[in-house]
This record gives sequence, structure tokens and C-alpha cells, in this order.
Amino acid sequence: MAAETQYTANTGCVTISTANSNLDGTGTLGTVLTAASNGTLVKSIIVKAQTNTTQGMIRLFVTGGGATELISEIEVPAITKSSVDPSFEIYLEINYALKSGYVLKAATQNAETFNVIAEGLDWAYYTTSVRPDSTKFIANTGMTIVSTANSNLDGSGTLSTVLTPDSSKKGCNIQSVNIKATVNTTPGMIRLFIYNGTTNYLFSEIPVGAVTKSGTAVSYSARKVFGGNDYALKATYLLKASTQVAESFNVIAEGLDWEYPA
Repeated sequence: MAAETQYTANTGCVTISTANSNLDGTGTLGTVLTAASNGTLVKSIIVKAQTNTTQGMIRLFVTGGGATELISEIEVPAITKSSVDPSFEIYLEINYALKSGYVLKAATQNAETFNVIAEGLDWAYYTTSVRPDSTKFIANTGMTIVSTANSNLDGSGTLSTVLTPDSSKKGCNIQSVNIKATVNTTPGMIRLFIYNGTTNYLFSEIPVGAVTKSGTAVSYSARKVFGGNDYALKATYLLKASTQVAESFNVIAEGLDWEYPA
């Protein structure tokens, strides 16, 4: 962020207690936090049980662009609380930039009561003293579902668009790509492509392992980062994805479009 960036705390809180075993974004979800005009940096998530817990799962979803997609699962152990024994609690560092208007939601596998609390920072820019060389970032969360088998590495076959940069900006910094299965998986591959308007170019493959999901076991997940750096994608290019095996995966890209003051 630029030196003129101003942050405003955005603490999102919700209590969830209705059992929901779905991984496809249906069923009862609680709204944790809604991203602000430039986006919101979700720094951390705290999940705290109010009751005894049995082995289960807390699931986090992102809603936006007409879709709701699973981004993460948090395993919950069996814990009996008391006056000297704390209930289940977990702190997770997220540091995830969420697009304006997009919503972080949560669900519980079991009908037990949990508080889900997001530590967020909305950002804006102090425009009256912005330097010409300052960079202004706007969060761009790209989401898609891939489920049609495609074994091709040459960019042909069925591909889904994950992220579309704002073509009026200078480009889009892709900070991470999260892949989360919503079904049981067999060995295969997720492939990422860059589309330049004419050709799809393969630039990364992520191996998928055999994972059997359940109410107490997380589905397959992976996170692609780019050598510890953001990947700068041209403003008119697209990020696309495909799956080797006909199994359903959410692919969610964390992007930041950027521009400079006029």
C-alpha cells in the first residue's frame, strides 16, 4: 500500500449454530464480514466455541459475483469445557485481500454454537496529499468452479476463467490461488493458464491427491504462491484453470489491481 494509505478497523462477528454439512455453499451460512469500497484485508480469523464440541468442522466461504465458494475448512476436536478447561478456540492468520462487496461467511458441521470473528482492515487513500508515484490498490477476488475433465496441456478443451483484471488499471498482482475440493478426490491435476486474448498458455500444475472428505476430515486443498512474491498479470490478460479429473474444485484467486494518481 502507498504511504498515504489510511486503515479503518473492520471487525466482523457472527454466531453460528445450525448444522450444515454442505461444501457447495448451500444451506445455512453466517455472514462474518463484508469488504469495503477498495477491499478489506482479512488479517485473522478466531473461532471460539460457546459449548462442548464433538469432532466436526467449521467451513469458511466467499460470496460474490453471484457465487458462494468454499475457501477453507477448520477441524474441530471433541472438547468438554468446564470452569477450568477452556472451550475450543483457534486463531488463524489469514492476511487475505477480499474484493469490495464480497462477503466472508461461515458454517458449522455440527449443531454446536461458535463465534467466528474476523480481524479486518478497510483501506482508503488520503487523496489531498497523494504523490504522483504512489500506488493505489483495489482488491480483486476471482472465483470459479472447475469440474469438467481436461487432460490437455496446450490450452485447448474446457477452461474456466478464475480472475479478470480491471482493464482500466495498470495490472493485477496475484498474491495467491486457493484450490479447494467440494467432493472426494482421486489423483489428478489442477492446471493454471494465462490467456492473452488469443492463446491459453499453461504456466503451473498443482498435483491433486486422493482424499476422502467427511464431517471430520477436510477435503483436498492447496494454495499456490509465486516464490513468495505477487505475480503481476497484464490488465488485459486472464487467469484460467482446468482439472484433469471430472471432480469439483473451487479455484479462488486473491488479486490486487493497481493504478497511480492522475
